[in-house]
This record gives sequence, C-alpha cells and structure tokens, in this order.
Amino acid sequence: MRINVFPALNGDCILVEYVASHYILIDGGYVNTYNNYLLPKLVEIANNGGTVDVVVVTHIDEDHISGIIKLLEEDVFPISIKEIWYNGYKHVQSVAIVSEEDEIFAHKNICKETNVINPKSISAKQGCTLSTLIARKGLLWNSPTKGNTMKGLISYSLGDATIHILSPNNDDISNVELFWKKRLIKDGLLSKAHSNEYWDDAFEFCLSKEKPGFHFHKKKVSKSYDLIKIKEEAYVPDDSATNGSSIAFVLEVEGKRILFLGDAHAETIVESLITLYGEKNAPFRFDAVKLSHHGSFNNNSPKLLEIITCDNWLISTNGDKYDHPDLPTLAHIITNENNNAPKLYFNYNLTVSEELMKQEYHRDNNFEIICPDDDGITITL
Repeated sequence: MRINVFPALNGDCILVEYVASHYILIDGGYVNTYNNYLLPKLVEIANNGGTVDVVVVTHIDEDHISGIIKLLEEDVFPISIKEIWYNGYKHVQSVAIVSEEDEIFAHKNICKETNVINPKSISAKQGCTLSTLIARKGLLWNSPTKGNTMKGLISYSLGDATIHILSPNNDDISNVELFWKKRLIKDGLLSKAHSNEYWDDAFEFCLSKEKPGFHFHKKKVSKSYDLIKIKEEAYVPDDSATNGSSIAFVLEVEGKRILFLGDAHAETIVESLITLYGEKNAPFRFDAVKLSHHGSFNNNSPKLLEIITCDNWLISTNGDKYDHPDLPTLAHIITNENNNAPKLYFNYNLTVSEELMKQEYHRDNNFEIICPDDDGITITL
C-alpha cells in the first residue's frame, strides 16, 4: 500500500494505492493542489492502467473540496472514477422535496421565523457546486448506503479491502442540518421556491461561512523541552458542525489497518472505534493514522490518542491560517508508551517540526520527524 499526502496548503489531498493500480482519493485540497500535484499524478496513473475506485470528499470546507470541484469540472476526467462518497444537501436535510410546487411548502416550513422583504440571492455560483457537478456527471454517489447519508457505523467491502465508516454519526448530521437551517433563516435565503441546484448551492455556500469551532494555539515550546508538561494543556473539543460532519474511516487491506480522520470530532471517533473493536481490546493498533483537522488538539483528544497506537502519523498542513498542528497533540503521541518509536510525517517543513528535531526533545523520548519532499509525503506500508 502506498499513501501520497500532497502539499495542499492548510488542507487535505490524499491518494491511496490500496492494491496495485487501484486508488482511493481523499479530498482535493485547493485548485492549485489539483493543478500542480493531483492532476499530473492522476494522468500518470491513468497512463499505467490505474483507476480511482472511490473519491471521498470528507466535508464541505474549501481546503478539502476545491480541488475536487476542479476535477469534476473537467470535460473529460483525467482518470476513470468509479464512485464518489460525499454528504451533500440532500443527505442532511430532513424536509422531503418531491416537486417544485412542494418546495414552496418546504421553504415556508423552514423559514417560518423569517420575514424578509428583499430576499438575498441563493448563491453567486449557482450550478457550480459539488453536488450539482456530481449529479451532472452521473457519478455513482454514496453507493455503500444506496445513495443515502454516509455515516457510521457501517462496514463496506471495496474489492479486497474493507472500509469501516466511523464518522459522522446521527448527532453530527443533526448538528450540521441545524446549522444550515439557522444560517439560511438568518440570511433570508429561502423565501421563495427554486430548483434543486439552488438548494445544493445554498447548503454549500452557507456551510463555507461557518466560524471555527476551535481555539487557536500559539506555537509555545517549553524552555525545559518537557513534553509531559506540554501535554497537560486542557482539552477543549471542537464544536464546528462542519468539521463534525467529516467522513472518517478505517481502511483494512492485506493485513494493514489505516485510520483517516478528515476533520472529524474526536468524541465520535472514540465511540465508533470502541463499538467496532471492543473496549477490552484497546489500545487499537493501526499501521498509519492521518490526524484529524491537521493535528488540531481540539480534534485529537487525549482519550482518542490513548486508545489508538501507531508508529506512523501523517500531518497535512502548511501551518497557515490556524497554526496547526498543535504541540499538545504531538506531545501526546510522542510520550504515549504504547507507540513504538513513532514517526511523524509532515507534508511541509514547519516551525514545530523543526523544533521537535532538536536533540533536547529526544533525550527521554524515542521518535522521528520525517520531512517532506517536493511532492509532500509518500509512505509505503
């Protein structure tokens, strides 16, 4: 198995060759990620007879979705794509829409608290959102759930691989639907009937405007290089509805077990892992873990990092915007006695990775910092 974590600025773009010539694409980063890294790689794979079996769009954030939109805007895909997993508007809303006439009733039901004289337009980019592009391209959409919401806990066979969906759960879906309704009511976006494309655009547009549900960590390092002290920082969970809607999953193939966490909430992942594997079997062993939300301490709780053990930890971010990854997250990984000389893989050279390369941190801790090459991280398991 080969995992490529491309340079995606503060976002995610991960390509997994889970068996020879068969790939899973997880998010697409920004447009320049697609143009500079993903597109050339997909062309190379296609020329060698490879296919993308699944495109997983974990959630709606721009740093995960923009490159996928660019991919789907292509007149001809650069590579064969068999299916896509993504929870769009229709997968989180609970108001059934069966016709344009019935939409009027649905709008009134959602917007009963709204009284807007001059309603705003739904979106400046109508028809250009991911849901619309998926529908127009006729891609197989959320096939493990027969087109319904991708949520945990379900298991799905993909050729010789098994995928366990851990997140989102029912509460996560309810939270993102509630955020969506409140946002549209506040902005007066649903005061008249419109097509399904507008509904999709409204959903994606309003979620992109959600404020962060986590606090920022300044890059603080202990003068004594004491990681035990650093990891004592109080954990505050992320309450972002958008992040909580992330599709996170375990990939099991050929005796390997990989954990891809998107930007998911730690509490959902803990609950799903315990249900999946049994609490008595903790800590659960993984061959690689892609940390949630670029290593944010608000998404990688002490409890989560306590119940999993792994030697290879993947961190996708350039540290821009939110100053990720957070040092307490890395401190919990490094000092966990269940981790055997953990390797921390960065797809950018960061201040925190350079700091952790100092010899003082290695006197009492056995770990390794793996620096990226020009194309990010490539790890073979």
